[in-house]
Amino acid sequence: MGITIFFDDGGVLNDNKIRGQQWEKFVGDYYSKRFGGEPDIWGEANYKLISTLFDIFWQDGKEYFDDYQSFYNDFKRNMVLGMFKEAGKRLPRNINIEEVFNSARDYVIPKIRSAIPGIIDSIKELSARGFILYTAAGAVSTEMKMYLEGMGVIHYFKEFYGPDLVNTWKSGIDYYEAIFKHSGVNPSNSIIIEDQPRFLENAQEVGADVIQACITGQHKPQFPFYVENMSELPLIIERLIESRNF
Repeated sequence: MGITIFFDDGGVLNDNKIRGQQWEKFVGDYYSKRFGGEPDIWGEANYKLISTLFDIFWQDGKEYFDDYQSFYNDFKRNMVLGMFKEAGKRLPRNINIEEVFNSARDYVIPKIRSAIPGIIDSIKELSARGFILYTAAGAVSTEMKMYLEGMGVIHYFKEFYGPDLVNTWKSGIDYYEAIFKHSGVNPSNSIIIEDQPRFLENAQEVGADVIQACITGQHKPQFPFYVENMSELPLIIERLIESRNF
């Protein structure tokens, strides 16, 4: 019986604190080279926007938009317009906002190196043992592919689930329901690796086993199986499997 493992991104595959610092630098470089101005000003603009739009991204979008893709298109627009406003720059005429957003993303993400220590070797080991690997992240699939490519592990994953592939926010139980339906994976044969307790609870509710990632110190262990060193992830998975008699 094949066991499928779904990986969250921030706090599991990548360290958001390190990634955020790199994002600020590289996105500042991109906007400065293309539109002028100091890289630090553009970088600070991005930091402010992420800080203010984060709650909207996770909380309010579902309330005001019919589907995730409509929200994400609006998010792109607000990010680019916000960058110019925060940096005190005038938006060029006839600019394609989506192209700017995508180009900045495509410039920045391949340069990011924020993998959680030990996760790359664990991914390789789990794949070698025959586990089927997916992502189940809050980031869109395009971004997940680029992050995993930068980590050198993209070919170990079968699919790259983010809210866009299932047109569903990660905030609710319906996210995991949609992923399992889309992938054809039986939740009872799957393990979710996630750091945030509310998402772990959602995964459990649909019938999946869970392992809490307690790497960054942001979340204390609240579940029977948890990992504090990603080099030990294969061992924790083995213990979970033994306890469940998969």
